[in-house]
Amino acid sequence: MKNYKNLQPPKTMTKTYTVDVQKDEQTEDLFIELPSKLMENLGWKTGDDVKWEETDDGGFRLTKAKMETIELDFDDEELFKYMQMAHDRNQSFNEFVADALTEILESEENNG
Repeated sequence: MKNYKNLQPPKTMTKTYTVDVQKDEQTEDLFIELPSKLMENLGWKTGDDVKWEETDDGGFRLTKAKMETIELDFDDEELFKYMQMAHDRNQSFNEFVADALTEILESEENNG
């Protein structure tokens, strides 16, 4: 039997990057460019989907999103109802659906 008493958890390396918010002249969309070394270290590529979260200290956290396409079939009445619920929660329809699916998956995992 191995002795695991002296094992230490891996150290978390933290480096802060400051980037400028830029504006696309044609579309006027705002964007940031991440440093290439950071992208390389994370294993990210241009075009990857990321999740943008505001932190409690006023900063932002980006994580690579794992996306899958799911086709949903709603009649007009159902679609309107769900869009209204998203609006009432100040969410986009996509955010509302993502939250609902996450809640269902977590419930299934806990009860599964």
